[in-house]
Amino acid sequence: MRSIAPYVAKLRMVNVLIQCDLELLKELVQLIDQQIEKICQLCSKVDDPDSFGYFDSAEHVTGLGFVACQTFMSSVWGNLGVSKRNALAIGPSHSSGNTKAKIINSAANYWKHNNEWDPSKKDKRREDIEKAFESVGFPVDSSYPLSGVLTELSLPGEARFQSVLGALDVWKDELGK
Repeated sequence: MRSIAPYVAKLRMVNVLIQCDLELLKELVQLIDQQIEKICQLCSKVDDPDSFGYFDSAEHVTGLGFVACQTFMSSVWGNLGVSKRNALAIGPSHSSGNTKAKIINSAANYWKHNNEWDPSKKDKRREDIEKAFESVGFPVDSSYPLSGVLTELSLPGEARFQSVLGALDVWKDELGK
């Protein structure tokens, strides 16, 4: 009869890795949220914050936040041996019907790849990203769609990644079952 001890030890190690990644994400989110708050304060001090580039700065910081979340998510599904497709179908849902995990993943991919898109060509991955953005009311061709997506995922609170952490924690737990 085989011992289950090696499997238990591996599961413990995986849980430790995931917890370490979650702690790192919490630290990154705190820094990103501080930067968003700083930009919001700068916006309140001028008549036209867009002309100062503050909205563009907020969009870039928001993109980094989504990529940090996506990196955590890929670490979790990878360490648990769950396929990306299955992982993105699990966890809390947005009122649009999409899981928050799918929306976060789409937002990160949009920020990483939208400048590479050839406007004359469509592909499945790009269409999936566009559909996810449209489902939350911020099409990719709108002004500052990442900030809009963060706002939607943070409701009813402020548009901050701290609000997203709760959904990711629930997602992680559901994925681990």
